[in-house]
Parts: sequence; structure tokens; C-alpha cells
Amino acid sequence: MSHRRSPQAILKQAVRHYIFTTSFQDPILAESVCRVNRQDLLAYASTISMEVTVSDVPDVEKGLILSDSRGRGIFQK
Repeated sequence: MSHRRSPQAILKQAVRHYIFTTSFQDPILAESVCRVNRQDLLAYASTISMEVTVSDVPDVEKGLILSDSRGRGIFQK
């Protein structure tokens, strides 16, 4: 029996992937810095899916630390 993921889970994964692919990777501080804001993510998510709820899109802003070597990034909590 195969396991199928919900459309909301697929959308969340696609948005998270988009955040990390557009982020700035700082090799000196070993951190990822966000380059998009929530409005950009909502526009991107609307191109992927028909139904987009605001709760499916994380509240991020430009300059936010996504992940770092100290474990204090927004996606590491």
C-alpha cells in the first residue's frame, strides 16, 4: 500500500524548498539567510497550487537566519 501525501504537505515542502534555494549561503558564518518575504512566498505558492491558505506559508522576512551551525535558525527550532 502506498502512502500519499496531502496537497498541503506538498505545498509546504515546495515553499520550504523555494526558501532555501533562493537563500544566501554564508560560508564564513555557516548560515543561510532568507532573501524572500511572505508576500513573495504567497505569490510563488499561488503558481503551484489552486488553494493556498496563509497558514501554509511560513512567516519569514528578508534577512532572517534560516539555519546556522549553532542551531538557532528559524527552521532548526
